Amino acid sequence: MYLENPSVNIIVDSVEKLTLSNRYSVLILLGEKTRIDLTKLVNILNSKNIKFAGGIFPKVINNNNVSSSGAIIKLISDENVSIYFDTTETFNTQFTEFTESTFTTAYVLTSGLSSKSSDHLRTLYTNLGNDVKFLGGGTGRTIENNEGILFCKDGVFSHGTIVTLTKKRTTTGSLHGWSKIFGPFIATKTNQNFIEELNWENAFVVYQRFLKEHLDILIDHENFELNSIHYPFGIYKENKEYIVRDPMKVSREGFLQCVGNIPENSLIDLMSVDKNDLHALPERIVSQSIDKKSTVNDVLIFDCISRAIHLSDAFYTELINLTEQIKRNQNNVNLEGVLSIGEIYSSGEGYPELLNKSIVLGFSYTE
Repeated sequence: MYLENPSVNIIVDSVEKLTLSNRYSVLILLGEKTRIDLTKLVNILNSKNIKFAGGIFPKVINNNNVSSSGAIIKLISDENVSIYFDTTETFNTQFTEFTESTFTTAYVLTSGLSSKSSDHLRTLYTNLGNDVKFLGGGTGRTIENNEGILFCKDGVFSHGTIVTLTKKRTTTGSLHGWSKIFGPFIATKTNQNFIEELNWENAFVVYQRFLKEHLDILIDHENFELNSIHYPFGIYKENKEYIVRDPMKVSREGFLQCVGNIPENSLIDLMSVDKNDLHALPERIVSQSIDKKSTVNDVLIFDCISRAIHLSDAFYTELINLTEQIKRNQNNVNLEGVLSIGEIYSSGEGYPELLNKSIVLGFSYTE
């Protein structure tokens, strides 16, 4: 369900119409410019015994359109549980009573620029194992402030992770279309999601020198974010797409802050994307993600905000084509979701990855 510029009361009324019993819960995904008192929203939903989890994102997606002031509400049916945590110990304590339950899908909302997001995914994987599909994204705003970006029955939070576990059947897929243009570099010194050294030199100095010498791009502390968004790093994965890492900020010391952790001494390449090569991606990701033999009752997308900024007009063309592909397979289903700060994905056959500049799709099915 999509709502444009909603009030707290409109969100509550809409949620009440969707939730039929306490077996259901909702994901509430809000654009960064929605004027919502999150504490008030949490208190009202709790008073009505409605199960929920939510986050603030740069923008929300409704078919071919994006909005920074809209809201997406997704019904999560079947037996489910939402857990907020900021440490492994906190999760383990809360998860104890559910260790005998068999979940199929984990919807994960995490603080997009946190250095702990990768650790939180490791905690979830350790407890849930290989058979659970993961999809989700990084919350946050493109305009800096100290307001909350995650919320659930336990309150409003500016950091941490909320996972909603369900037994609902889903299928998932992920693609990005980026490829290597130069490398590798050795990440000789890292600290979680900060690259401090590349090839035994200051990371920013190496990055700056490469862009000048090879691409004739002059980059400094002032224009870093305008330029770096077009030239991310990629961590090589055998027989898989690269894991893209966006250098979002540069510190005074010249350390590159990325969305997601970078293992020390890993080999990373500089990446680029040819917009002309992206025309086949919508068909590929829908084909990869969907079970055409079953009836889809919902689709959820997490698409990277930096991908949208980089692609510019080509992003909207891609979104139109993606919507058309979904309508072609399931005419009554709307494409809804968010532009996120990092995307979370696992097909249920391996470790959940924190991605950048990627599209993650999740389809759920009628019983």
